[in-house]
Amino acid sequence: MPPTPLDPTEQADVCAEIGGVLAGGLPEGWAKATLRWSDLVSSGSMASLAVMDADGGSLTAAGIPKGIDDLCRRLRAGMYSEALGTWYTLTYTLVPERYSADYDYDHEPEAPSFTPEHYARDLTYFPRAEEHVPDWLRRKLDGLPNVYGAVYRRFDAGGDGGPTPSLGEVADTLAEAGWDTRPDDRFRGELAFSTDWARLGTLSDPHLIRFSGQVEPERWEELHALLNGFGWNVGMSCYAPRGGDVVREFPPPRGTDG
Repeated sequence: MPPTPLDPTEQADVCAEIGGVLAGGLPEGWAKATLRWSDLVSSGSMASLAVMDADGGSLTAAGIPKGIDDLCRRLRAGMYSEALGTWYTLTYTLVPERYSADYDYDHEPEAPSFTPEHYARDLTYFPRAEEHVPDWLRRKLDGLPNVYGAVYRRFDAGGDGGPTPSLGEVADTLAEAGWDTRPDDRFRGELAFSTDWARLGTLSDPHLIRFSGQVEPERWEELHALLNGFGWNVGMSCYAPRGGDVVREFPPPRGTDG
């Protein structure tokens, strides 16, 4: 569960601490500093710091002072509410002896490293009412895979290992079975394959072909049986919507070497 909320006085105390730590790391002659800080649970933070002198000129700061991340995370957790969730981005403006803080609950952070999986974990930790889930976030969550699987190399009790099919063999076999197969635009050299009830893509290495995507839940068992019916050694994990918990496991029918 999210931590106990901070009351307004406690929030102000944390904001004052942020100002003190920030001021201690600013260059001589500063007149205004603007910290922009975004974070998701388990993703790591993204931050920028702009510093200006009294004439509006830009100054170079040494970086984000140590301690800022911990204070901002404490503030973000402490401002959580059941309906609104918590904010994604803090814009903190500091001038001598005064600060202002703006909290953005609704817009996507300018953080390319934040993945849909990161947003899903963050929403699990800081849930919010459906009417307060922004459209951009809803699109990310609704696009998350509900199936992750792999085509494993076979490994039997005698120690003999069967080959893993190549991506070309996978593409040809699925095409013959009526699936649409094509190069995956997201990852060079990978495969996208789909039918009217499943959309999947691969991420492979020489000994393992991983795949993930969205499959109609009532067809999970059918997909597992189909892929293993080609003579492959396939295991799958199936998840609740929007990056939820595992709800069903399909282990590979033959042993694996990993």
